[in-house]
Amino acid sequence: MKGHRTVGIGTKAGEPEIWTLDSGRNGIDVILSEEEVRSSDLTAGEGTGQVLRLTMQSVDAALPAAVIEQAHALLLEVRPDSFVSMERLRGLRRSHPDLPVVAAVRDATLPVMRELMRGGVTDVVSLPLRADELSNVLRDLAALLEKRQGSIAHGQLITSIKTVGGVGATTILTQMASLDARKGAASERRVCLIDLDVQFGNAATYLGADSSLTLNDLLAAGNRVDAELLRTVTFQTASGLNLITAPSDIMPLEAVDPEQIYRVVELARQEFDAVYLDLPGNWTNWSLSLVARSDILLLVVELSIASLRQARRQITLLRNEGINPKQLHVVANRVEKRLFRPIGLEEAERALDHPIEFSIANDFPLVNSALDQGVLIEDLKAKSRVCKDFQALVENCAAQAAQSRQGQG
Repeated sequence: MKGHRTVGIGTKAGEPEIWTLDSGRNGIDVILSEEEVRSSDLTAGEGTGQVLRLTMQSVDAALPAAVIEQAHALLLEVRPDSFVSMERLRGLRRSHPDLPVVAAVRDATLPVMRELMRGGVTDVVSLPLRADELSNVLRDLAALLEKRQGSIAHGQLITSIKTVGGVGATTILTQMASLDARKGAASERRVCLIDLDVQFGNAATYLGADSSLTLNDLLAAGNRVDAELLRTVTFQTASGLNLITAPSDIMPLEAVDPEQIYRVVELARQEFDAVYLDLPGNWTNWSLSLVARSDILLLVVELSIASLRQARRQITLLRNEGINPKQLHVVANRVEKRLFRPIGLEEAERALDHPIEFSIANDFPLVNSALDQGVLIEDLKAKSRVCKDFQALVENCAAQAAQSRQGQG
């Protein structure tokens, strides 16, 4: 623990051993069992501007009340195969829902990580703790604590899911996000769209944006990603939408660092009132994880056999992943407003075993003209049926956000 001033080393009768490493303003408590303390590298706090306070105790022991009450953030050892350990975590989230908690886990599988994230943990770190990973976690916690000092809210996360290529998910998301930004300008509501389709992202084209900085600049920045860099990379459109464009060059999905993607998205949620995510068409572990973190999911379908078949498979996958069905909203795109259609909305609902809450009218000439010009459909024909359909989607998301805030209050 070179480079730190060690305070309070020792043990009092009936109390855990506690080390305090004085290296900054914001306190972060670490609670580990003896075996994990011995195998972990706890020198990573050096240079991160943190106060580390290490409590050594068994995972079966009750959390020390005095430690929890004074903690600004907590890194807690969790054993998913132990009922007592998991119940201890759940009790902590119930009693201290606003306390940032990082779960330290050995051999964490993706399902375990998702369960922990849905359970309210801020992040998951591998055991034994290693200097580089611990440093990253501490920096992220430091940024979070700085934001909380200003009482900055966590922005709503709205994510679109494609069923088949060319279904129009990007068109819907760009129009929605732009309308949201325009509508919220008077109330200083800040909206961001992140094009995460690192291979075929088209959001910039549809919005007439031309930015030399892209998502790749944030992915390559590593731990240097902060609010200032995020603002530098964003491109503001005429509607007031803050856009982070997809990389200029196609990159393999497996080349994306999941932790860096999460870092960028969480930072955006701290900076903006609403964040829209346009995911790639193919599933990855990181895209599934982002879906699990989202407040609203928009599954875009067409009334075709191929699209509905893939949508049914997507819905099954999301259900198996434990996604709340209330978060998932199916949007039928390019719906013909005529009496006789090959496939009707009611038939599609039966095929999906899920309601279709929204439909977007089919007006190819108008939509195509707006996309070619890089403008909003509202700017070309505000009273069109398709524009009203987009506005209904935006209003629904806003209503859900308001309900969420009331629930939190």
